[in-house]
Amino acid sequence: MSTISVTPLSPHVGAEIGGVDLTQPLSPAQVKGIAGALAGHGVIFFREQPIDLEMHRRFAMYFGELHVHVGGEGTASKPDEKYPEARRQHFDANSRRVSGEVWHTDQSCAAIPPMASILHQRIIPPDGGGDTLFASMYAAYDALSPRMKAFLAGLTATHDGAKLFDKGTKTVYPVSSHPIVAVHPWTGKKLLYVNRGQTTHIDGLPREESDAILEFLFEHIECPEWQMRFHWREHSIAFWDNRCTQHRAIWDYWPNVRSGYRVQIKGTQPPIPAAA
Repeated sequence: MSTISVTPLSPHVGAEIGGVDLTQPLSPAQVKGIAGALAGHGVIFFREQPIDLEMHRRFAMYFGELHVHVGGEGTASKPDEKYPEARRQHFDANSRRVSGEVWHTDQSCAAIPPMASILHQRIIPPDGGGDTLFASMYAAYDALSPRMKAFLAGLTATHDGAKLFDKGTKTVYPVSSHPIVAVHPWTGKKLLYVNRGQTTHIDGLPREESDAILEFLFEHIECPEWQMRFHWREHSIAFWDNRCTQHRAIWDYWPNVRSGYRVQIKGTQPPIPAAA
C-alpha cells in the first residue's frame, strides 16, 4: 500500500499515521507522504509497529544520515553497543533520572543540531504512565505580540550542553549561538528557537535583561495552548521535527519500566535566522 492516512491530533501539533508497515521497506510515495506529514504537523506517530533496531535505522535513513548524540557520557540514555547512533532509552527502579524531563529541543547546543528524532517504545509502564508532551514553536512564535516579535528579530542566544547534561564527565559539551527567531527550511515559517533545557543567555544583553526575557519566553513556550500529550502503547513510534517542536518526558511511572530506542537524523544546516 502506498497511500498513508494522516489524522491530526491537535490544532497546532501532532498527527497519527496509518496505512504503513514499518517492518517492511517503504515505497518512494510512502516516504514522500510521511515527510509531508512531518512538515505539516511537526511530530507524527505510528501505532503497532514491532520493529527491531535494524528496521528502525532503515526507516530513519529514508530521511537523511544518522546523527550521533553530542552528549556522550552525560546522558541518561546510552548508546547501543553495535550502533553508536542508536540510544537505548531504558528506565526502571534503579534510574536516577530519565531523558528529557525538562522542555527542550534535542541537542540545540550543537552547531548543527539533529534534524529529527525517531523514538520507538518496546515496553511501556502500566496505567498510562510515561507520556511525552510536544509543543509547536510555530504557534508559540505566532502568539507573540508584534512588538515582541520586532524586539527579538535579529537576536541570537547561546545554547550550552553543560546546562542539561551530567556534570563531571569526560565529555566536552558543545556551546553554540543560534537565532532566537528562526525560519524552517522546508516550510518557510517563523518559529521560536530557545529552550529551557539548553539556552543560557541572550547574546549582547545584560544578564538581568537576558534572564527576564528568557524566562518569559520559556513560560510562553510551555503554555498548554500549543501542546499535545502523547499516550504511548507498546510498539508506538514518535517521529518529531527537532527544528520546529519541543518536547518533555513525564517520569510518573517509577519504579516501573519504560524501555525503547531512539535514532536521530543529522541536520544539514544550523538554524536559519528569520528575516527581520
